[in-house]
Formats: sequence, structure tokens, C-alpha cells
Amino acid sequence: MKFGLQTTLFKKISRRYSQSLFNAAIEANVLEPIQLDFILLSKMLSGSPDFRDFINAPYLQLFPNREILCDLLKELVHPLTLNFLTLLCHKNRLNLLKEIIESFEALYHHHFGITKVSIMSAAPLAPSQVDAICKKLKDRWNRGIFAETVIDPELIGGFQIKSGDKILDLSLKNQLAKYRHAVLNA
Repeated sequence: MKFGLQTTLFKKISRRYSQSLFNAAIEANVLEPIQLDFILLSKMLSGSPDFRDFINAPYLQLFPNREILCDLLKELVHPLTLNFLTLLCHKNRLNLLKEIIESFEALYHHHFGITKVSIMSAAPLAPSQVDAICKKLKDRWNRGIFAETVIDPELIGGFQIKSGDKILDLSLKNQLAKYRHAVLNA
């Protein structure tokens, strides 16, 4: 199977699993705890190579390894999340956890009318600056804003805001490129 088709298939499978969990969480009135569990799991995946390797191991569906996973997470996550992870393990789909988390997060944000944005800056922004940007976006788009910040020293100064396929580029790098283009084409 070609890589692009495989990626599309994995996304489709991930959406189905996340939609099923999302519906179950709404029905059980535990949407917020499940979202918090997924935030925790996402941090564990990105912050611990050992956990990521364990989750992606092809032999994880074996019974003793499922027990290890359950023992590891039973005090940390909601029982519905634990049951869901056990199901993924049993179906040999735990390697899709990152994609499932991303899909669940998109469903969660859509459900609550929240737009996710990525604010990239050359240096770390103060919380008050991030809050001010989010307030402007909230007023402009009339939606809640969930912002993640990313440091990109190549921007030199200023910032970029990405939301889906839209980019608002207020970086010094972009302004210098525009100025250079104007001077060269004058």
C-alpha cells in the first residue's frame, strides 16, 4: 500500500474510533474528563519516548502487555478512557492513538465552538500577549479560541497565526521579504 493511501486509511480509521468514543462520552456525560485524559496521553506520547515506543509496539495486544498498560494508566485516566485504550489494544490499533487524540480534539473543539490556532513567534510570548491575541481573534471570529504557542527563531520578530489552512503572517521576516520584493521590483 502506498504511503499516502495508508495515511488516509489511518485517518479514516482514527476518525471512526474517536467519533465512537466522543459519542459514548457525551452519552455518559463525561466529555470533559475524557478530553483531559487525552491531553495527558498526548503529553505522555510527546514527552516520553519509552511510552511512545511501548504504545507503538506491535506485540502490545498480547494479554500481559494489556495488563501492564491498564496498571500503568488505571489511576490516571477515566474508566471509559481505560476501556477505550484496552479496546484499541485488543484491536491492534493503539499505534493510531496520536491520530485518534487529534481527531477527538477536533470533535471536542467543534462541539464547543472553539477554533484551534497556533501562534508562532521568534521568542516566547508572555501569557498576557497570548491572551490579548486570543481576545482579538475571539472578537473577530466570534468563537472561542484554543491557542498553542510555537517558537520559530526564523521569524526574527512578530508572530504568525495559523488556523487550519489560514495564515495571518505579522512576522518581521515576512515584512522584510515584502519590502525586499517591493525594492527589487520598483
